[in-house]
Parts: sequence; C-alpha cells; structure tokens
Amino acid sequence: LFLGFFGLALAGVPLMYALLGATVGAIVVASLSHPLETIFLSFIGGVEPFILIAVPLFIFAGEILSSGGVGKRIVEFARALLGFLPGGLGVVTVAACLMFGGVSGSAIADTAAIGSLVIPAMVQRGYSRAFAAALLAVAGTLALLMPLSIPFLVYAFISGVSMRQLSMAGIVPALLAAAGLMGVCMWHGKRTGCDNGDGRLSARKVWAATKD
Repeated sequence: LFLGFFGLALAGVPLMYALLGATVGAIVVASLSHPLETIFLSFIGGVEPFILIAVPLFIFAGEILSSGGVGKRIVEFARALLGFLPGGLGVVTVAACLMFGGVSGSAIADTAAIGSLVIPAMVQRGYSRAFAAALLAVAGTLALLMPLSIPFLVYAFISGVSMRQLSMAGIVPALLAAAGLMGVCMWHGKRTGCDNGDGRLSARKVWAATKD
C-alpha cells in the first residue's frame, strides 16, 4: 500500500489520485472482498455534507468585501479610533486585521485586503519593510481565531464539537493576541520615533468613520 502510494506520488500523480490508486491496487492484488463501490462512496462522502459549502462561501464573501472597499473603511475606522497612540499605524493595522477577520473568516483574505492598504503607508511613515511585513503576517492570522473562522468550521465538522462554543472560545485569545501585538507596536513606535501618533482622539472623526 505504502510503496504503491509513494511510487505514484513520486511519479507526479496528484496525491488524491495516488491515495485512490494505491487503495484500489492493494485490494485487487490482495484479492480482498471489499467491493469497489464502497471506495467510491467513501471517496465522495467526505465532501458531501452541506456544512462544507460555507468554506468557499466565506472565501467568496471575503473577496467581495475586499473588492468593495470594506477593508479601506475598516482601516479608516481603526485609524480614527486608535491612530493617536504611539505606533498608531501599527496599532491600526492590528485592529483592522482583527475586525476584518471577524467578517471574512479567512487569514489570506484578511492579509490581502489590509496589507495592500497599510504597508505602503507604514513604509512611508518610517517603518522598516521587514517590520511591516512581519506585523501583517502575524496580525492576519487573527482571522483564524475570530468567529466565524474557516479552520474552526472544518474542525467542528470533523470532531463533532459545537461550532457556537468553538467560535465563542476564540474571541478572548484573539483579543489577547491583538492586545499583545498592539503593545509591541506602541513600544516600537516610541523606541524608534518613527510613529508618535496622529494627534488627539477626535470624536467627530470617530463618528464619521463609524457611519462610513
């Protein structure tokens, strides 16, 4: 079984078909009594449940939101709310990733939507490209903890646990991780002097960004 699988995989056969071919080959060679129909039913049974349709729909929703400018509005809202802090642009990046992650459920969509907006601004402000890229790479993964997360959905389906309880369990770790990242941004902004914040907190700007 293993030799057949590795032989097919090394020959360039896609892993899905290598697994299928090795299994069918082992049954035929060993003259086992398993009918091939059971393999077919098991093969399609893993993707048959309707709950899994939420995964491509989540990704599709993230793409729509990203293309529709929601990411830009979220960044502006976070900037109005937290931009006055030291390291404000880094703090805004973390907050925006946290909020957009709760909308899209996808770390990839989160990173792509927010990164295209904040990285040029961070570099222009004086942040190093390495710091900006590292911050976004880590902050983008907050989408994996915020409900409704695609990995949470898959895990809940496979393990049989409650999706509601699993989603609620991710909120506190996501907020703690975001607070830790914000603390690092504030320390970095103060230490390097590249970002001392954008003045004072303005209730007018916060209200305008909230309406938008």
